[in-house]
Amino acid sequence: MAYDASINKRFKDETDGLTGEYWVESLRDGTPLLIRELMDSDRDRDLAFFNDLGKGKPHFHFLASFSNLVEPHDRLMDINLHDRMAYIALVYEGNQLVEIGTARYGAYEGDAHCEFAVAVCDRWQRHGVATLLLQHLMDTATRQGFSKISSLDSSGNEAMHGLAVSMGFTSNIDDTHGPKIFHEYILAP
Repeated sequence: MAYDASINKRFKDETDGLTGEYWVESLRDGTPLLIRELMDSDRDRDLAFFNDLGKGKPHFHFLASFSNLVEPHDRLMDINLHDRMAYIALVYEGNQLVEIGTARYGAYEGDAHCEFAVAVCDRWQRHGVATLLLQHLMDTATRQGFSKISSLDSSGNEAMHGLAVSMGFTSNIDDTHGPKIFHEYILAP
């Protein structure tokens, strides 16, 4: 989709000098979106994104309760491309570039399997943000040699379950640690 010159220039200004991967995509409603690797300079923006998710949302997305998001967020900022990767989704709201979503995977060194999480702020859900983020994350995991990507989610997280099913994941109920759903996808070699 073609965007007006000001959008193209804004994203060009944002992407000039980037060393990692990035993509300019169109959401379902035509809104231009920048997806790129998380950088250390995103620390404050990414922490604000997590704080803006709202009470209970980080638990919903990451199956953990946080009284203070700073310490777990510091761990999430640690990426190394192979074992840990994170992408953020950015849009212009007025003149401000705003993070509206993130997707991450993590694996233990030497594992052929990685686990992922994806989160999108409420006002941008159902626009295709999570689908685009997860597709790029899966493509990267495949290029990095992972054979499988999975997520263990709350059984009440219907949005995650819908996303997983729409992208071809298999889903199984896992009652071992409470009512959870295990989503798994075998990556192409």
